[in-house]
Amino acid sequence: MDSRIGLRQLRAFHAVMTTGNVTAAAQQLNLTQPAVSKQLAALEQSLGITLFHRKSGSATSATREGIAFFKASETTISGLEDLPMIARDIATNSQRRLRIAATPPIINSRPMMQAIKNFRRDYEDIQISFEARARIDIEDWVLRRQVDFAVALLPASAPGLSARKLVDTSAVVAMAPDHVLSGEDVLTPETVKGHQVILPSRQLLRCRIEAALKTSGESLQVGMEASSSLMCCHMAASGLGVAICDPFSPSTFAQSLLTVRAWQPEVPLSYGALMPKDVDLSSPACRFLDLLEESFSMPLQSGLPRASA
Repeated sequence: MDSRIGLRQLRAFHAVMTTGNVTAAAQQLNLTQPAVSKQLAALEQSLGITLFHRKSGSATSATREGIAFFKASETTISGLEDLPMIARDIATNSQRRLRIAATPPIINSRPMMQAIKNFRRDYEDIQISFEARARIDIEDWVLRRQVDFAVALLPASAPGLSARKLVDTSAVVAMAPDHVLSGEDVLTPETVKGHQVILPSRQLLRCRIEAALKTSGESLQVGMEASSSLMCCHMAASGLGVAICDPFSPSTFAQSLLTVRAWQPEVPLSYGALMPKDVDLSSPACRFLDLLEESFSMPLQSGLPRASA
């Protein structure tokens, strides 16, 4: 493998992966199709792997190795695209940009929207960039300085990160308003027996739910699962069952579509901001976190206790 990988090669690869074909990538990059194909071939030679299946010499679809390389390099490539703007900020000694990452339950939530609205009143001229990232990936984004900070379920696992806790809360149960269990104030494993239970999969939240069940000596018969808590809520709102999830995902639904109830055994959840240990946040970033913490203290839906900041 040749360690010399060109920026043009990476840009061509990223364009093909994001647009879906060489023709669209060439248009995006303002290049000819042969020029893009040449960059892809050069990248494959440098890496020593085949990134694309080909038909009549033209790249058609990504190979398994190509997909893996795209996932591994996406953060780096996105960071390279940000370099011109970063350079302009440095040249003008400007702090007029705020880059925030958050897990989907947080970035789509009512508290986040309220914090953005309040922040905009004080900082109209600051450009804000948001990235929705899975919990498993979000710490890497912070460590690579792709964002100023990230908001996610605590604790942080990477030693190079510090955290500011914003809210303590707990898992809840979401269901359609006409569900037979919607009249209950608190749901338990015993209560939901005989009903379809929907849980998030491959998430830290799932581990917390299962740990609480193990501690209490109880168990659940899981009928459905999804990699997104938001998807779990959509299934629950459609009448497919009851979803045990974080309290923020249901906040994106009108109360006429989704009812939220407390869950026992309690699954404590703490959310906070993750940032590099050796970096001081800008005044706008600190202000945004203050506003987000304030938004977290408000009730998400009637019938649920306020989260404690």
